[in-house]
Amino acid sequence: MDQRIAAEVPLVDVVVGGHTNTFLWNGPQPDLEPIDGPYPFVVRQKGGKNVPVVQAYAYTKYLGRLNLTFNDDGDLIKYSGQPELLGSSIHQDEDVLQLLEVYRPEINRVNSLVVGQSKVTLEGGDECRKRECNFGNLIADAMVAYIATVSPDTWTSAPIAVVNGGSIRTTIMPGKDGAVTRGEILGAMPFGNSIVTLSLSGEDLVKTLEIGARSNGETSRGEFLQVSGIRVTYDMTKPTLSRVVSVKVRCGKCRIPEYEDVDPTKNYTIVAPSFLAIDGGDSHYILSEHGANKQTADLGDVDLLVWYFERYSPVIPEVQGRIRFSDGSACSAASGMSIPRGLSVMVIALFVVKMSMTT
Repeated sequence: MDQRIAAEVPLVDVVVGGHTNTFLWNGPQPDLEPIDGPYPFVVRQKGGKNVPVVQAYAYTKYLGRLNLTFNDDGDLIKYSGQPELLGSSIHQDEDVLQLLEVYRPEINRVNSLVVGQSKVTLEGGDECRKRECNFGNLIADAMVAYIATVSPDTWTSAPIAVVNGGSIRTTIMPGKDGAVTRGEILGAMPFGNSIVTLSLSGEDLVKTLEIGARSNGETSRGEFLQVSGIRVTYDMTKPTLSRVVSVKVRCGKCRIPEYEDVDPTKNYTIVAPSFLAIDGGDSHYILSEHGANKQTADLGDVDLLVWYFERYSPVIPEVQGRIRFSDGSACSAASGMSIPRGLSVMVIALFVVKMSMTT
């Protein structure tokens, strides 16, 4: 997406990207990360304008340094740079360290609170960007479960949920006796999304799944969707945006939940994080632009998982074959919601970043 912006937006002079963990570097590999290209990576527009694109990997391991020179007309005429590895040779700021010590005890206390138990590893990170993962199943199921508690007439008003795999940042390895803490949940889901219900046509739901499966080597795969109440099969050998082979969806206005073929003309109520439903993030513009009757729930995604763990622990989320590929890869043929056992959370986080940029 960074390269596309650089190529297609004439007024852009430079693009500083993030979230794809791309590592750009000039020269020999400095550490464990494979080099994805030079720093900066230069995109040439059709009109001949060169636009530098930069990103400094992830986890504040590197500090990006980009030097830019503009002429009197405001045109970029020179650029250079190189990330700096923030190793032991880089001294920490003493004032910042002292400030952190003021807040650290309360942060540690809140983050160390055990909210529930899991009998299995909750797999997040990169795996959730390319296939079904059990942590994605748990998060999507938690969304459906919470909305079901406020649905007065049927078992739920929103039997379907989608979550972008890119939002599930890390795997949670349960501690002693399967303990899961608030800090681990916050580390896995650090973006503070709200939970939104919306109405979407079956046709647009299929298009949304297509966007999630569009990875072609240029996208980050963060758009790949983890699901609840959906059984989808993809053929990744097909062209982008034509990879959905079949979709079945779970009914909500039914006495016994079951799956049926998606109807392109029917409207479905689904649950999604605000990053998708409101912001159209990870290219999911259909959810933000075509979704109707949007309502935001009274808790965020971290609070949602705290509620779910407190209510249903110990959880045992499975990889169940909700997402399949036409070559037969994926997982078991089982289906349904993750099987668990049974509010508010206050998380205090402090991020102090000292950045410098030479221009």
